[in-house]
Amino acid sequence: MNGLLVYKLSAPSLIVTIGTHTIFDLLGANDGTLGLIEPLFPYIDYFTPRIEEARQISAAPDVEGAGRFFLERGVKHCFFTLGGDDVCFMDAASTVVRERVFEIEVVEYDGLRRRLRCRLHHGPASQDGPGHRANLAQASAALVATGLGSDAGIRSFDETLVFMNSAPRKAA
Repeated sequence: MNGLLVYKLSAPSLIVTIGTHTIFDLLGANDGTLGLIEPLFPYIDYFTPRIEEARQISAAPDVEGAGRFFLERGVKHCFFTLGGDDVCFMDAASTVVRERVFEIEVVEYDGLRRRLRCRLHHGPASQDGPGHRANLAQASAALVATGLGSDAGIRSFDETLVFMNSAPRKAA
């Protein structure tokens, strides 16, 4: 983990003062990761690691256990990618939304996680229930994967909603 990044993210008073939402992604967790990031948990609105990283840090045997681990320590929402088949959204109010990923022809993954995080933050908070942001984030990421670059496949918010509500999901 980049020490400068940890230093910048460990300024919670600044985060609270400017009134922003924090989205924390993680690449390359190891045995020392928990000690570095645990003080940040109360200031993280959306924690978005891959499930492999979440399970390594939490030592939980399953997705729900990993989510509870982070939520009990102050993270407000968890959004886990579960390989190429599922995603899971959990929040401190005990909401758990598991969805199959969209059935798409993948061109490239560049920008996929950036777009997913962006839509978690910018999606309407209460529209269509607690899983709406998770589905909007996943739809945005799926559209990005259909082309080249971090905005590939994204034409408008309305078209993304249409895709989210009509595109087929991968079979179980």
